Amino acid sequence: MMTRREALYLAGAMGAGARERDWEKEAARDAKLDRTSIAYDGKKPNSMVCDTTLRQLADGSWVLYLLAGGDTEPSPENYTGLVRSRDQGRTWTPLEAVNVGFPRSGKTIGQGPTELIVQGRRATMYFSTHSHHWRNDWRSWVMFSDDLCKTWSKPEPVPGRLQNRTFIRNHIVTRDGRILLPFQHYIGPVAEAGKAPLDRALTNPRNGVLMSADSGKSWTEHGDIRITTDDTYFGWAENNLVELADGRIAMIIRADKLGGVLYYAESKDGGRTWPEFAVKSAIPNPGSKATLYGLGGDAVAILHNPNPAHRSPMALWISMDGMKTWPYRRVLQAESVDGPKGRMNYPDGFVSKDKRWLHFAFDDNRHRAVHYSARLPKL
Repeated sequence: MMTRREALYLAGAMGAGARERDWEKEAARDAKLDRTSIAYDGKKPNSMVCDTTLRQLADGSWVLYLLAGGDTEPSPENYTGLVRSRDQGRTWTPLEAVNVGFPRSGKTIGQGPTELIVQGRRATMYFSTHSHHWRNDWRSWVMFSDDLCKTWSKPEPVPGRLQNRTFIRNHIVTRDGRILLPFQHYIGPVAEAGKAPLDRALTNPRNGVLMSADSGKSWTEHGDIRITTDDTYFGWAENNLVELADGRIAMIIRADKLGGVLYYAESKDGGRTWPEFAVKSAIPNPGSKATLYGLGGDAVAILHNPNPAHRSPMALWISMDGMKTWPYRRVLQAESVDGPKGRMNYPDGFVSKDKRWLHFAFDDNRHRAVHYSARLPKL
């Protein structure tokens, strides 16, 4: 026989399911609790801010890595910069240059971070180098820190073919403990297959994941996803992952000039196999990086520019059904600090342990690193 407590719980659950939540009102309430700060504001002739990556370290402090240096990107003046906060984004240290173990000259003069994984006291950074532009000598590397990102190991090439012309993007840890790292890799046109990888035209992006079942000691590569049959196509893929309730891995892919939406691919076996082609999603996108955050079960948050024509506004959407619909939507910042023509780019961060906050950073018009802590609804 059902106990009184069980009966009350069941009745409450049925009632909650029958009542449709007013997501618009919840979004308005949550917005009142948001907080934001300026982590760094660049000044010409060294104003660049791009590829912001905000993470929490083992001691509770925050690190914000960014591509800094010069006023444009990609550029030989670009380097990896770092600011820190010990009070959850209320104050920040001055920008410092990170020594990634390569000279700021020759084939490694241009440098920029793309991902930081934190596992206890170990931090793993993925970064890329070039000699002038991503067309020139673009290689990718990984290095490790065991002292809260103060010192780093000697860089090692990213495994296999991915050491050339590849960006490593935001990792996820699956419920069974595997690490999945999405990659975007450029193989060039078929007609140039006989050339060395770095001598081919910078076209033909392929997307997939690196997978590790031993906390990053070894990796296997999975997927070779395309977004077009045109092997002369170039666009920044900047793919992102989330695990859904039934173990499927969803991937979104930026698709420049291919319809003003994000593309979507899905692995039904935990990231091991993927389709040959991604398909168009219904999520508007102007050709900009968007990031996904699992909130438990089929609840997924996305930070993005929901505008097919321009990188504004910066918005937070939440799906409760595995990315089929997005009933919770709110604008976090309507336009750039520089006005409606300014762009807001590259949101990247993490969800708090209690899943009530999404802490992230983005670049405001390529000169301002903005920290934003967005209140999440209770799901």
